[in-house]
Amino acid sequence: MQLTEHFTLEEMLRSDTATKKGIENRITAEEVDNLQRLCQKVLEPLRQHFGKPIRINSGFRCKALNDAVGGAKNSYHTKGRAADIPFVPGYYAYIRDHLPHTELINEGSWIHIAL
Repeated sequence: MQLTEHFTLEEMLRSDTATKKGIENRITAEEVDNLQRLCQKVLEPLRQHFGKPIRINSGFRCKALNDAVGGAKNSYHTKGRAADIPFVPGYYAYIRDHLPHTELINEGSWIHIAL
């Protein structure tokens, strides 16, 4: 399912940990809507501004997957409201200064964005 021009639901659900541990990363319609909003308001504008693909390190996580990766108990990932992307110079500052966000954390090798 295409969420925006450059982002799909499949990439927002993909998880090596889920595959390795046999976790079915189930998502509800409300969580899909949240992911679509995140893509429309933050990820797609970021991609269009910089003109290059953005890889999703972590998008939606069901509770079992969030527990398996050691995520925060009330993580925005479990609501379809967060994504982690690789750290690329300029991304953090552009998001901070130009795009809506609830959380924005520079984790060193990746950036956590929640909306």
